[in-house]
Amino acid sequence: MITITRHQVRRLRGVFRRHVLGITHRGSIPPMVLCADGTQLRAQYQYATLAIESTLSLASASQETVALPLEALAEFEGRDDSSVVLEALTSDRIVVRWTDHGVPQTREYAVPALDTLKPFPAPPADWATLPAGILTTLAEASDTASEDVTRYALNCIQLRGGPGAVAATDGHQLLIRGGFRFPWTEDLLIRDSLLFSCPALPQDLPVSICRTESHVVLGDGPWTLFLEIQTGVRFPALDHIIPDTTVAATRLCLDPEDARFLGQALDRLPGAAESDSPVTLELNGKVAIRARGADQAAATELVLARSGYTGAPVRLNTNREFLSRALQLGFTEIVIVDAGSPLVCRDREFVFCWQPLAKDSAIAASDDAIRIESSSAIIPTCVSDERTSPPIVNPTSISDEAGLAPGVEVTRIESTPNIAPTSAREDILPEARIAMGPTRATTKIHEPTRSSAATENQDPVGLSALIQEAESLYQTLTDARSRAGRLVVALRRHRRRERLVSSTLASIRALKLQDIAG
Repeated sequence: MITITRHQVRRLRGVFRRHVLGITHRGSIPPMVLCADGTQLRAQYQYATLAIESTLSLASASQETVALPLEALAEFEGRDDSSVVLEALTSDRIVVRWTDHGVPQTREYAVPALDTLKPFPAPPADWATLPAGILTTLAEASDTASEDVTRYALNCIQLRGGPGAVAATDGHQLLIRGGFRFPWTEDLLIRDSLLFSCPALPQDLPVSICRTESHVVLGDGPWTLFLEIQTGVRFPALDHIIPDTTVAATRLCLDPEDARFLGQALDRLPGAAESDSPVTLELNGKVAIRARGADQAAATELVLARSGYTGAPVRLNTNREFLSRALQLGFTEIVIVDAGSPLVCRDREFVFCWQPLAKDSAIAASDDAIRIESSSAIIPTCVSDERTSPPIVNPTSISDEAGLAPGVEVTRIESTPNIAPTSAREDILPEARIAMGPTRATTKIHEPTRSSAATENQDPVGLSALIQEAESLYQTLTDARSRAGRLVVALRRHRRRERLVSSTLASIRALKLQDIAG
C-alpha cells in the first residue's frame, strides 16, 4: 500500500498528461509506475523515445510497486494534503481510495502486469552541471523543429558536444544557441518535445546532465528526463547554410521601440491568413513593411521611423511569422545578403536564420498605400480600401540612436550567397548551395530625413488606448446606424400619413359635389 497526498498527485499531473508527453492519439497507452522505497517514491513513465521520473517524499514508509493508468491522476488530484491510498488487489488490478470534500471515494482500475512492462532506464552514476536556461533553449529548438520528416530528421534536436550548442531546423528556419559544456564530444540527436516548455519543470535551476549508451539524461530538481539518442537518421549541416554575417551587404538595425511596435502590428496587417503570411520588407531610404490582402487593391505600409540600415537597398518577401519570432527572441539586428538568401540574426552565442519567400512576389512601393508611421504607434485592426489621400510619412533620423553622423562611410566585407528561389515558400536546407566568395565593398549609413513639423506632438499611443478608441468608434457607428434606421421608419410613416390625408380629402370633396348635384 502506498499513501500520497492529493497535492502531490496534482504536481505529478502537471507533467504526466498526454499533451505534455506528446501523445496525440486517444488510444490505449502504457501505465505509469509508482515505486515506493521506504519514505521515497519514484513516479515513472515512458512512452516512445521519452522516459520521465519524479521523486517524492512519503509520510509513511512503504515497500511496494504498483501500476496506474495515466488518466487516473485527474480523478483524485487536488489542492489539499488529504491522503490518497493506492493498493494492488491483484497483479492486473489496483484500487485507489481518497476523500473529496468529506465524501469517501473509491475507484478500481485494470492495469497490465508489472512484469509485462518495458524496463525503465537505469539511473546514471556521473553527472555534469549545466547553467539554468538549457530547458528554455530546448523548448526554443522544439518550436523550430518540424514533424514533417523527409530525407532529414527535422523532428530532432542536435546537441553538439564539441562547440557545446543546441541546433534545430524545420527546413525553412534554423536556430543554434551555444554556451553549454556537454560531457561528450560528438553530435547527438534527440527528439523534440513539448515537455521542455512545461511550466511544471523548474526553469531557473542549474540542470544536471549525462550521457548513457542509449540516452541523454537531464536532472532538473525532482525530475529526471531520459531522452533516447536517435541513431540511423540524418541531420542537415546547418553551418553551411548560414551566410557569413561579417561580409553581409545590408544590415537592418531596429530601434527597440520600433521592434515592439512591429511585433504588435505584424499579425494585424492584412494577409495574415494567406499561405505563408507574406509581408514585404524594403530598405530604400527608409525601413518599410508592406502587406496586402487578397481582396485589397492597395497595400498597408508600416514605416519604422526610428530605425535604419547600412548597405545597399533591398526589397524582399518573407513569412511574417519568422520575422515575428526573430523579434520575440530579442533580436534587433537582421543581416540581409540579398533578396533570395537567408536572413540572419546573430549575437555572440545565438543564431536565428530563415529563408525568405520568392522575391518576385514582393510588394513594390506605391503612392496610394495606406502608410502608418511607427512614431505615431497607430496599429491597424481593420484596413479599408476607402480613403481620401495617404497620410504623410515623416521618418526620423537614426543618427542619435546609432551614434553616427549623416554620411558616415562604413567599410564592410560582403558576400553574395546564391539560393535561387523556386517557389513562393523557399527552403534553406540542404539542396540550397551557397557561394562563399567574399568581396570588398563600401556602404553608407542610410538615414531618413525628419521634417520639422513631424517632430511636434508625436506622443505615442498605447494599444489599450487604440482598442478603446476602436470600441468607441464602433459604438458611435452602431448608434448612428440605429438612429438612421429610426429616421427612415419615421419618414415612411409620415409619407403614409400624408397619402392617407390626401385620399380622405379627395373623398370628402367627391361627396360634396354629389350633394350639390342632387
